[in-house]
Amino acid sequence: MSSPGQGTHPVADAQGGGFSAHSVRLAWILAVAYSLVIVYASVQPFHGWRTPPPEVLRFLTAPWPRYITLEDIAVNLAAYAPFGFLLSIGCGARYGAGLGVLTAAFCAAALSLGMEAAQMFLPSRIASNVDLLTNSLGALIGAMAAPLFAPTRILGGKLHALRHRLFVEGMAADIGFVIVCLWLLTQFHPTAQLFGTGSLRAAFELPAYFAYTPQLAFSAEAAVVLLNLLGVGLLVSALMSGTARRMPVIGAVVGAALAIKLVAAVTLAKSSAPLAWLTPGVSLGLMGGLIVVYGAVRIPRAAQLAAAALCIAAATVAINLAPDNPYQSIPPHLLARGARHFLSFSGIVRALSELWPLLAVGYLVYALAVRRT
Repeated sequence: MSSPGQGTHPVADAQGGGFSAHSVRLAWILAVAYSLVIVYASVQPFHGWRTPPPEVLRFLTAPWPRYITLEDIAVNLAAYAPFGFLLSIGCGARYGAGLGVLTAAFCAAALSLGMEAAQMFLPSRIASNVDLLTNSLGALIGAMAAPLFAPTRILGGKLHALRHRLFVEGMAADIGFVIVCLWLLTQFHPTAQLFGTGSLRAAFELPAYFAYTPQLAFSAEAAVVLLNLLGVGLLVSALMSGTARRMPVIGAVVGAALAIKLVAAVTLAKSSAPLAWLTPGVSLGLMGGLIVVYGAVRIPRAAQLAAAALCIAAATVAINLAPDNPYQSIPPHLLARGARHFLSFSGIVRALSELWPLLAVGYLVYALAVRRT
């Protein structure tokens, strides 16, 4: 994708820094992308806009809710921590680590304030000073963590060495690595379908194209899981520098996704049957996908990239054509637990889940173009 060693020279800042030039550029790109995801998640649903009362910012002085749980706080902290982390890398390279942390936290807080104010125009959303505070604090925590991951620090140095030992060099590979990490994050979205990214029917209130039957639901679940697993597996394989560790790394990625799905079912969806998502169709898709990946990792790298793009696109079509399962489907408003708490994190994860196939296919097309130039 890129020649070895490209863009690996560290960027000096007032504190010694250490992030490479392409890492800083990537952080800025991802920060902009993440801000768009926040905006996308914050203004859902996309209808029902109204003119609010004159005091658009009156939520800032509103009384705090009577009940605030630790879970409410934790999920809002998690929503903005990645944004603060990315901004801190970019701002730290320009202003130094200390000032970069403060600048990143301030910018993230300003975005959160803007989104809370925008929700005053949506009757189905409730602007919250608690959300603003926890989002800002989450961004600050993420910003403070960023310097620890610089290659010049112990933790960052170990991760940096592991990354360069397993994966090919260059910014294109770094973007692909981020795409895989985003795929793992989408598993926090507590949908009934494992690996069911790209489902847009709920967001745009589209009707189901086929009526539910057990046979059709079984086939659709198996196809979605198999195609997405094959697409992600080939993407991971194409990013790796050697062939010996490809299947263990792919297995670790898939295992992490399954673990995240289980955690989401237990802690986010509060499901009384935390393995209800592991249906016969899903199980068949997992087994079939791993078998196909085992053989497909041996094809040329360019073919892996092309096949991954086709599989992810096909899985997106399949999830949108698949019938709704009346025994497992969770209404979108219940995923967010109402209009106030948990909506920041749930909305962002849901937005990532919906947009991830577009990001992945776009990246794969870009990676193929880079290889041919």
